[in-house]
Amino acid sequence: MRVTSVLRKLLGLCASVVIGAWELTETGEGVRPKLVVTLRQRSGRRGRCGRCGMVAPWFDNGGGTRSWRHLDVGLATSELVSDAPRVSCPEHGPTVVEVPWARHGSWFSRAFEDLVVFDAICSNKLAAARRYGISWRAVNHMCVRVATEALGRVDLLSGLVAIAIDEVKYKKGQRYLTVVCDHMTGKVIWAAKGRTKDTVSSFFDVLGEERSAALQFVSCDGAEWIRTVLAERAPGATVCLDTFHLVSWATAALDEVRREEWNHLRRTGGAQAAKEFKGLRWLLLRNWESLSSRQRATIRELEHANRRTLRAWQLKEELRDILSMPFIAACRALDDWLSYASRSKLAPFVKLARTIRRYRESIEATLEWKLTNGISESNNAAIGRIRSAARGFHDPESFITMIMLARAGIAPSLPWAV
Repeated sequence: MRVTSVLRKLLGLCASVVIGAWELTETGEGVRPKLVVTLRQRSGRRGRCGRCGMVAPWFDNGGGTRSWRHLDVGLATSELVSDAPRVSCPEHGPTVVEVPWARHGSWFSRAFEDLVVFDAICSNKLAAARRYGISWRAVNHMCVRVATEALGRVDLLSGLVAIAIDEVKYKKGQRYLTVVCDHMTGKVIWAAKGRTKDTVSSFFDVLGEERSAALQFVSCDGAEWIRTVLAERAPGATVCLDTFHLVSWATAALDEVRREEWNHLRRTGGAQAAKEFKGLRWLLLRNWESLSSRQRATIRELEHANRRTLRAWQLKEELRDILSMPFIAACRALDDWLSYASRSKLAPFVKLARTIRRYRESIEATLEWKLTNGISESNNAAIGRIRSAARGFHDPESFITMIMLARAGIAPSLPWAV
């Protein structure tokens, strides 16, 4: 087998590439050797615009040769060198011809960029930059190029039936991103800076009226900045209230009752009782099935020690049980729960009962269709890991790029897995 054929396979170059020459250079001790490969495209091929890929007539020979950093070969770095002629694109004018081994405007080969971006997703941009001896900024540009190319090939908003809308924090100081996920695929399909009505409206602007009308289900929390826009832009969609937020409302009401009882004990001189009662916070908030036998006995002792707190705990647990019932039984049980909560003489739960009545239609939709924001919360947890690995993001657009690469299903494959 000829050396050039072996080298082509070693470098992962396609059959349309002709290797003209190669040279292995060593610059000194402690410096990695470099494999320089001179190549060209096969003659007779029609030129294509490097920006849009459209077939175009040749314009000139360009400004000489260009080089691209390629995948490492053993302990050596590799570099691809080729002429860079230009074509006359009807849309973009004189443009450097498209080459199969690199993206337009990049100093790195396509395979090298895919490998670096893959590592940046798995770890972070700085770690990938150190691993391959390039700058952090170069890795950032690679991520943008790869994401832009991938999003140009696919339409993530096509065929949407059920979506989940939630927010995720990207920086301290109440700075958030709005993230939209597809219930059918579990992937992130859109993200933007902010958590306002305008942000949600911008999603529906991108989605368009026809696809907005095709939406059947939307799951979200009780935020009015989401629900108000949904009523205007997707009136035919069934809105499901996320059960996680519903239970969190109940646990917040329980904790408020506990604090009231704790303060009452302190004011009436029961310092020791107040101290013991304060320690029940996390025990009361845990689910019944997660408690040990000893912890369950402590809950039962509240029957004699503090009936108001026990009543609040029972209301919280009963609401959790309702969410796991069949639809008809759950609706009837919810009626009974609302009646009991309204007459419980526990102000936080009386307020909660009014809130649940306000969102009753969305809660019943959740009970019937079993659509929650679990998909969104799962993606939010992964997004949090991306933020932690990067030690935070100053620029929300950079964060959104990494979110789409990692959670939208557009991450590049490893070069040898293509």
